[in-house]
Amino acid sequence: MKALFEKILADEGSSFLTRYVALPQFDAPLHYHPEYELTFIVKGQGKRFVGDHVANFEAGDLVLLGSNLPHFWRSDINPKKDGELHEAVVIQFSTAFVNHILNNLPECKSIITLLNTAKSGIQFPQTLAPFIWKVFETEGVTRLLALISALEQLSICEDYELLASEGFSIKPDETENERMRKILEFTLENYKEDISLDTIAEIANLTVPSFCRYFKSRTRKTYVYFLNEIRLSNARKMLMDNQLDISQISIECGFQNLSHFHRIFKTQTGVTPLVYRRRFG
Repeated sequence: MKALFEKILADEGSSFLTRYVALPQFDAPLHYHPEYELTFIVKGQGKRFVGDHVANFEAGDLVLLGSNLPHFWRSDINPKKDGELHEAVVIQFSTAFVNHILNNLPECKSIITLLNTAKSGIQFPQTLAPFIWKVFETEGVTRLLALISALEQLSICEDYELLASEGFSIKPDETENERMRKILEFTLENYKEDISLDTIAEIANLTVPSFCRYFKSRTRKTYVYFLNEIRLSNARKMLMDNQLDISQISIECGFQNLSHFHRIFKTQTGVTPLVYRRRFG
């Protein structure tokens, strides 16, 4: 699966694109595009990938993506809910829209600051969802004003989370983008297994020392730290959603040693797996 460049066309008679997506599952490949994107998950759950950030998503997930930021949402498949659609509202607008319209309006200064910050991807609380729905449900000039209003609400919201690490970037070098795509895809698909540095360096077609330098220069974190982030994301979800023994969860998430799982979990979350389950399970 290749990291795809996506060509996006605005709706006819409109300066931006809105669409309602309803699919058996979200399974689009890793992709990027020059347009900014707002995605609101209406139904479904799974893993959200933004830059070098991987986390669980569920209904209510609201994310703003900057220009050329690699991303995808991948659904968890629940056999008990076979046939249930996964749904989302997606709004996409071009850099030309930002530069030629928003950038020329002094009232939109806070929005421009927001969009500059969105290069990392930003998650917002679902309480802002009504503003997204209004963009989708209106037409013409009213819809344009609704988009500006929604962006203004996002720009003044103080309850948000930046996603991709500050050092993450995509360069206009297809060879380098393809290398990082292979690393991220392999990790996401195999994090439950024992992934050695030798293995992942071979995927990247680099020596181990070169791979370690390359990955840290692109993400500002070591590969082992990134791998553990993915594993812990899944572990947190399992601790909240089911009653498997903690030792079994550690194995299911790729930690073959229970004491190592406890140590890494507490280092990155501040609490033990048992305390986390009691608080959020």
